[in-house]
Amino acid sequence: MTVPRTAVAPWAAPEIAPATDVERAAQEWIAPYDQAWHLLRTRDWVVYLRPDAPMELRLAALVHDIERMFPGGPRLDLDTQAWDDPWYLFAHSTRSAEFVDGWLRERSDVTPEQRHEVCRLVALHEVGGLRGGDDLQAADSLSFLETLADPSVWIVSGAASADRAESKFRYSADRIRVPAAHEPAARLLAAALNGLPKKERT
Repeated sequence: MTVPRTAVAPWAAPEIAPATDVERAAQEWIAPYDQAWHLLRTRDWVVYLRPDAPMELRLAALVHDIERMFPGGPRLDLDTQAWDDPWYLFAHSTRSAEFVDGWLRERSDVTPEQRHEVCRLVALHEVGGLRGGDDLQAADSLSFLETLADPSVWIVSGAASADRAESKFRYSADRIRVPAAHEPAARLLAAALNGLPKKERT
């Protein structure tokens, strides 16, 4: 797991503890993933947006990107493909849901109905949807802007140009449909854009 860090700003979602044994087990499952902090913060943000978030929504937030921990998954060309490319988004989301389904099937403390709901939400996390889908998408976007919108990752590493990084950051904020997420998204987006090299931006 990435080195534990705290929320980046005092107004950001507070870090929370797991509420159930399966949530605690999920934190252990994702620990080897190099973007585990993003998953943890997605859970924190989903509870910030939905204080009454059910177990299924909290759990889906924790594991929504899990397929990237395993080799052989879909890849997005950061320089050429659209950020909302459906072929990539659906492949990524459904592959994650398949891994989650297999993991949950081995647990006796999760019912088939709960497993189905967690997987439904994971499969929707990029595009949003009813009954928590939009909340998870918004939390994912907020966590991305907080934990992964780092110029050193996008530009200095050569992964993408400044213009492409800016378009990704704006896409992550623009896709949010949950009203309560708009203000923190605007703050996080402003901070992310401010970190981009100004001489390279359009």
